[in-house]
Amino acid sequence: LTEVGGERYFFCNEQNEKGEPVTWQGRQYQPYPIQGSGFELNGKGTSTRPTLTVSNLYGMVTGMADDLQSLVGGTVVRRKVYARFLDAVNFVNGNSDADPEQEVISRWRIEQCSELSAVSASFVLSTPTETDGAVFPGRIMLANTCTWTYRGDECGYSGPAVADEYDQPTSDITKDKCSKCLSGCKFRNNVGNFGGFLSINKLSQ
Repeated sequence: LTEVGGERYFFCNEQNEKGEPVTWQGRQYQPYPIQGSGFELNGKGTSTRPTLTVSNLYGMVTGMADDLQSLVGGTVVRRKVYARFLDAVNFVNGNSDADPEQEVISRWRIEQCSELSAVSASFVLSTPTETDGAVFPGRIMLANTCTWTYRGDECGYSGPAVADEYDQPTSDITKDKCSKCLSGCKFRNNVGNFGGFLSINKLSQ
């Protein structure tokens, strides 16, 4: 919700098998009653309008809605991950199948707060291009270069120093820079947030 003056929240609708918050790509997602519907992609007709419903436990959402204009304009990032690929820390006996690259990401904007009660709140979502009047593509599409700001919201990496801009390992935070290549993301187990368009190379073949 940083776009509307709020903070970033990381939620998952269940705990891991240890009864703890789910950890994905080294980041914890707090268990919180949340349900989404209507996320199916549709190539014909009007664009999808998913609905996100969350618990209003202790009036938390009411407070944010009052302070942040019903959260309209905030970004929702949905990550779909099979449980078998989650970080090893989620499992009592570890997880040899853990793979931080196995996720599907979709980004949405909050268009409307459709319901707000003492029990729950529902929000109608839309694609970012619809809410800001943008046309596709909204930015230059580069196959092998990431355009995100390192450690910014889109990048999402917040871990320790790993490598410099030439992908040379370093533990010095003052030298820690991203190469803006896929290799830089691999060093940081952050491939899912790579800001390039790898499939473009295949279009010309």
